[in-house]
Amino acid sequence: MASCKLTFSIVVLATVVSSSPLWDTLNSSVHGRLISVVPFGRPCFSLANGTGGAFNPQRCSEVIANYRDGAQRSDTVGAYINTQWETCQTTSGQCLLDSNNPNNSMAFTPPRTCDQGSVPEFAIDVRTADDITSGFSFAESHGIPIVIKSSGHDYKGRSGGPGSLALWMHNLQSVVYSASFVPAGCPSNETFSAVTHGAGVTFSKLIDFADQHNITIPTGGDLSIAAGGGYLQGGGHSILSNTVGLAVDRALQFEIVTPDGRHLLANECQNTDLFFALRGGGGGTFGAVLAVSTLALPRLSINGISISFEPTRSNQVKFLQFIANHSVAFSENGWGGYITPLTGAVFGNPILDSTRAERSLLDLRRLVVNDLGGNFTFVANLTYKSFFTSFVGDVPIGTPFAGASRLIPVDHFATASRRAKLVTVITDMLDVVQLPIIFATTPFFYGDRGGTSINPVWRSSLWHVVINAFWNFNTSVDSVKANYAQLSSAIDPLRCITPESGAYSNECDVYEPNFANSFWGIHYNELVRIKRKYDPRHLLDCWQCIDWLGKDDARYRCYFDAPTPGF
Repeated sequence: MASCKLTFSIVVLATVVSSSPLWDTLNSSVHGRLISVVPFGRPCFSLANGTGGAFNPQRCSEVIANYRDGAQRSDTVGAYINTQWETCQTTSGQCLLDSNNPNNSMAFTPPRTCDQGSVPEFAIDVRTADDITSGFSFAESHGIPIVIKSSGHDYKGRSGGPGSLALWMHNLQSVVYSASFVPAGCPSNETFSAVTHGAGVTFSKLIDFADQHNITIPTGGDLSIAAGGGYLQGGGHSILSNTVGLAVDRALQFEIVTPDGRHLLANECQNTDLFFALRGGGGGTFGAVLAVSTLALPRLSINGISISFEPTRSNQVKFLQFIANHSVAFSENGWGGYITPLTGAVFGNPILDSTRAERSLLDLRRLVVNDLGGNFTFVANLTYKSFFTSFVGDVPIGTPFAGASRLIPVDHFATASRRAKLVTVITDMLDVVQLPIIFATTPFFYGDRGGTSINPVWRSSLWHVVINAFWNFNTSVDSVKANYAQLSSAIDPLRCITPESGAYSNECDVYEPNFANSFWGIHYNELVRIKRKYDPRHLLDCWQCIDWLGKDDARYRCYFDAPTPGF
């Protein structure tokens, strides 16, 4: 069946947005829960252009105090974790504070002017399926781009956009545990220990809930991320993914409203194609998820280690060489972790007892303590909550930053020469990028149990390598563009030695070349078919998502032209 796609022009947007009776009608249909959205920093600016709100010194003090607070940003409809997605990067239209020093008045006093940037102009505070249906209907009738936002952690700007209407899922906060959950339409004798939670529930709330119920729900590294949004729908890795799989592996059921207006449940027994798509095909694409049911693991006993050393190049190279030489064995023994090659690592293991776990790391301890002169801390038998609190550090929040990434298949660890090549490529990166991280969080040990739409290369990879770049509120347009270009260039050597691989769609080069193959591989064409089935009018579109309209669509005017060939 042919797919009809709506196009949105700037002229239509301007006309509709300025016509308040239309918005009044939408507000009435969602029972007064339509929000006129302003950027997070708006109260600090006495000058504004194209945005609502007002200068408010008292509120400004609150913004300054919480500017880099993830929970506050997650709770605020006009805030994003990576603050460049609150701006129009191609024009520098923005409403940002100084992320290094939010008290710096140079960022918000005249002639600095607050601009709406890429923050949606309106948002529906979603509480019911009918709210979503009303949003989709309004967007289609009036030619308004519509996006889906929960906690605002999208690293590619897919939950915002200039002149858009947002479905804000944050206040869907229910959490229920069932020891005998049965997905709708499935045999009643097949039960699961499961947690069903609203789309807006954060990792912080979920970790506490799981701990109180003596179960384990693995999460990503930032407590303020919403567990049921793009994190899950794009794959969702955690420090335990090596042994318990990705978040998509544990998804049992989705409650969703699709753009064609249907309120559905998707699981292994009904709407199975949609279930497949939601388990890796990406957020903001197939519909608005209201709730997710996910497998609840028993209370795990986790052994954790923390490593730190002086950041000399000699130490970094020795550490990387050792980790590369032993990564297959680490994975087969159940270890997963976050490796910061500049300064150390954190690892966790939920399958070995404490004696075997400590014994499996004796050589690593010797290297760190004796050769690197560093610190090696081992703690046994932690709950997931206590492990997270003790070992997982903070992530960058409230600052402009971007990344690029590559999945490294196990074949590149098979011989000494291939390991040496990998270490050399990564070592060369250390001089040109900021905050390089090697996530040993692929489901290598867990394997492939079918049913997900992530790129299959996830299953055969040991590392997910991420590099980053940071800037500030007053960085020029040309310099911001250069940061993206530098990231693309810096990750190219890894692309060159891993042509068979790909990248994680949630943590990647914003301008990823050949993105369809990189993110989804052999699944892409099937995902396009499913997309067109449930969104035949193409109401949902986001940057480098399934069946993407492309850079030339008006809604992407705040993105730069691609800095790399093959885009």
